[in-house]
Order: sequence, then structure tokens, then C-alpha cells
Amino acid sequence: MALAKAKRTIKRLSGPRYVGVTAGVTCYQGGLAILASGYARPGRQGQGADNAAKAVDAATYRAVGIFLETVTGGVANGDVSVNVEEGPFLFKNSAAGDALTAADIGKRCYIIDDETVAKTNPNSTRAVAGVVTHVGSDGIMVDVTLANTAALSA
Repeated sequence: MALAKAKRTIKRLSGPRYVGVTAGVTCYQGGLAILASGYARPGRQGQGADNAAKAVDAATYRAVGIFLETVTGGVANGDVSVNVEEGPFLFKNSAAGDALTAADIGKRCYIIDDETVAKTNPNSTRAVAGVVTHVGSDGIMVDVTLANTAALSA
């Protein structure tokens, strides 16, 4: 039903947020954080027995930022929470034909692991990390936000 009068709207302030951690996984401070089935885990490529299974798995991942602390998940998903922050962060560049260049600024890049991003998404087995904002000898600056990765993954 549409509003018939003014209402108070709550806005989430920018900055860190707490997210439940996948059971048994270790999330390292500074690592790329993804959501898998709604729980945080370190960035990774899709998992499965073949490329089709890996692609289905990767399609469910959403990059949400970096871990601000090191934690290990508990016995069940969400038993432990971790502080995650969105924004532009520096990651390692992939190698050879998968390496990002200045021509990729403004384009999406893909997750290899919790510290490395790549130019390509072979067999759709990699989730979107975010938007490349800078390419340098020290690495790749990627704007990692849940809104970016959800939109770029659609």
C-alpha cells in the first residue's frame, strides 16, 4: 500500500557491518569477503565437480568488501560474526592473459581468491569482485560493494 502520510525512514550509515560467518571457515583480516548463501567467507572461485557445478556455485556469491578482523566460523553458519567494510581496496592482479590493465578501468573484474582478481570469467566459474578503479604496479584497486556486485552479476 502506498504512503498516505509522511514516515520516518532509517538509513544505514556507511561504514562497517557485521555479517555471520560460514561454519568452520577462517576469514583473514584484509581478505576479500563474499556472501555465500547469506554468510561471509573468503573470496574464491565456484566449487563443484565440474565447470557447470562451479558456475552454479559462483553465481550465488556476492562480494561485500574486506574483512576488518580475522575470525573463524563456529559449528553452525552464523554462530560467529565478522566486521566487513565496503569500498575501494587494493588486490593482487592475476597473471598473463588474465591480468587487468589500464584499459579495464571502469569494468568489472572477477574473484580468483581472497586476495587476487582477474580480467576474465572462464566457464562462468568466477563471481564479480567489483569495478576496477585503478591499475598500478602495486595491484588493482577495486570498488567492492554489495550493490555493485549484485548489479554487475545480473
